[in-house]
Amino acid sequence: MCEKKPAISVCICTYRRPELLAKLLDSLARQSFSEYFEIIVVENETAGRAAEIVKRAKGHHARLNIQFAIEPRKGISFARNTAVSLACGDFIAWIDDDETASENWLTGLYAAQRINCADAIFGPVIPIFPEDSLSWPKRSKVFERPRHPTGTQIDAREARTSNALVKAGWFRTGAPPFDIRLANTGGEDTDFFFRMQSTGARFEWCDEASVFELVPLERQRVTWILERRLRGATNYWSERPTTPLRLTIRVLVGGGIFGVFGIAGVIVTPFGLHHAIKLWRRAVGGLGRIVALSGVRWNGY
Repeated sequence: MCEKKPAISVCICTYRRPELLAKLLDSLARQSFSEYFEIIVVENETAGRAAEIVKRAKGHHARLNIQFAIEPRKGISFARNTAVSLACGDFIAWIDDDETASENWLTGLYAAQRINCADAIFGPVIPIFPEDSLSWPKRSKVFERPRHPTGTQIDAREARTSNALVKAGWFRTGAPPFDIRLANTGGEDTDFFFRMQSTGARFEWCDEASVFELVPLERQRVTWILERRLRGATNYWSERPTTPLRLTIRVLVGGGIFGVFGIAGVIVTPFGLHHAIKLWRRAVGGLGRIVALSGVRWNGY
């Protein structure tokens, strides 16, 4: 039971990122948001260091109201559902443990929601590259996501929990909001927002409410980028309903995409790896349509 009802509950699910979690909590301490808000940190393992980081943050930032919990069941859906169960705010904000928030993050999201009373507001996630990064990952823009003018209505294809403010009522329907079947594959947030949209929810964009995401060197590899894309495409198409005709079309389209964009990527490689990687990502997206036919669910957690 909350002693004082917060306007926003900021939910953070964390797994083996203590240093990044500390930076995130520091950024939340600098928020310009004038309303009362709480922070829910859920660690998805029993032997991690998040409790230590939260204790330190409470000591450094006395005004922060931070709740901490451990979710021992492995999987992001379990952690998200636990966070929701602890949240008392009228709105639930989501941010990832490898991100930091701009000073006006909550202020921007909250103000944008008040204008048109959208069911959820989303903002940009801006990639930050370490100094020793190669040039091609940044030039490829594969870590960047589309941006829109504030107030633009978007659909569930662009909705993610990496930067979001959602009316809390959407999470308090009696059933766990995030599908535990997706706990270890990812895509649980996309699934949730598609279900919201299917029942009439409206999503809007706030371009001023930025968060920043570190892109570590281990993610700046061709194999990591393509594997992540293949996993996402495979899991996405595994969930799509199909008929024999749709199945045939899916295979033909997927094979065509894989062949055309795979060859095109090879052709443009001499002109820069940043050109090739964009084409290869589209190629493996097509391949994912075919791999999905095997029924395999590709675990990412």
